[in-house]
Amino acid sequence: GTKEPAEPKKPAEQRVCAMEPPASAEVPPEVAFSASCMRCGMMLRIIDNLPPEVDVNQSFRGAIGDSFVVVPTSNPDEFLEHRNGGSLPSDDMPRADGQPHVASFAEVSRVEKIMALASGQTEQDHPVCADCLRNVVAEVQRQLDEAAEEHRVYREAHRRLEEELAGFSSEEQAALEAEIAEMEAEEQRLLQELASCETEERELKEALERQRRQDEQLQREEEEFWLSVAEYQLDLDECEDERAATKSAIEYATSELNRLKRTNVLNDMFHIAEEGPFGTINGFRIGRLPDQHVPWEEINAAWGQACLLLDALVKKCGVPLPQYKLLPRGSYSAIQVDGHVFELYSNDGGLARFNKNRRFDLAMSAFVKCLKEVMRFLRRDPNMKEPVKIEDDKVGGFSVRMQFNHDERWTKALKFLLTNLKFLIAFVESRDFGERAQVAH
Repeated sequence: GTKEPAEPKKPAEQRVCAMEPPASAEVPPEVAFSASCMRCGMMLRIIDNLPPEVDVNQSFRGAIGDSFVVVPTSNPDEFLEHRNGGSLPSDDMPRADGQPHVASFAEVSRVEKIMALASGQTEQDHPVCADCLRNVVAEVQRQLDEAAEEHRVYREAHRRLEEELAGFSSEEQAALEAEIAEMEAEEQRLLQELASCETEERELKEALERQRRQDEQLQREEEEFWLSVAEYQLDLDECEDERAATKSAIEYATSELNRLKRTNVLNDMFHIAEEGPFGTINGFRIGRLPDQHVPWEEINAAWGQACLLLDALVKKCGVPLPQYKLLPRGSYSAIQVDGHVFELYSNDGGLARFNKNRRFDLAMSAFVKCLKEVMRFLRRDPNMKEPVKIEDDKVGGFSVRMQFNHDERWTKALKFLLTNLKFLIAFVESRDFGERAQVAH
């Protein structure tokens, strides 16, 4: 340990923890540094008076106490170097140029190496103040006294054991040695068992750690799973809402479609009825009698409605008519036959009436033949039965031609013509025909 010299008479704030160098030794220039005690934290001033030629990189046990002085300082910011011929540095003694000299890097490194060497050779880190050093020395002395007492107790026990062994016979000594050997073997077995238990404990800890990590992984996966379940549930709810909305839209569209299917559009658009000896379509009479003069404007309008109705039936049923083409134009409708157009209207006309009536007769005959083609096309359905038979230009045995015909017969033929048209409306608009037409297509 460090020697405790008799304390010289110094100011109270300047206590030393190491011996001053001998008077006969050459006093090297002193360098002062500021530091703190490693135990109590008191601010210290370290004075390096170790000769410059000493190699601080080597161990110098015993020379530390004669090489530096540690004193407390009241100024923690003081970290200045002064060379004043051996006395402690102070602010009243500046350098020759009047400015304080800051320690160089080499000088600071030198003191750090000294502190490191001192810390490596003792159990206490350096630097420390004098009070703390005394406490360290006292603690070391206490430990030394305890070790000496234990050594004395062990020596006493060893002496008594030797006295006891001296009184044993050779057989007792052999038995004791055998017992000792057995106990040593038992100790080795227990040590091996202990090592095995430690190994097993280490393996169990590793397995426990793996289980813990696996449990954490499973918890994370469970959280992710429930998040995905929640997202899936949201998507499912949205899909269910969309499905319900789509189902409602389909049901509404189906009900509307069924309603439209049940609606007889052609019957609503073309109302065919009887008015005495005349047949009417949308209120227009068709035909004339000697005693009931029907104006040609009304007859022409009725033929225009009949032409429009037959054209609608042809298009709805998809009847192919390569020879005929209906031209519904209201009161001035016509029909085209092999590229020739014949008018479905007439008038009194004076001298030109004969030629017009001939073309009017050709148009009415072509209309009847066109109606015959439509009914022949629909007759593929076994439920199709024409109410009034059509042969050439005759309907129910009465010709639709006007020339060389009586008004009564002509009017009756036109009435039967409207009867067939009304039957076609009912047949085409029936659900049974709609289903059969879909199967055919």
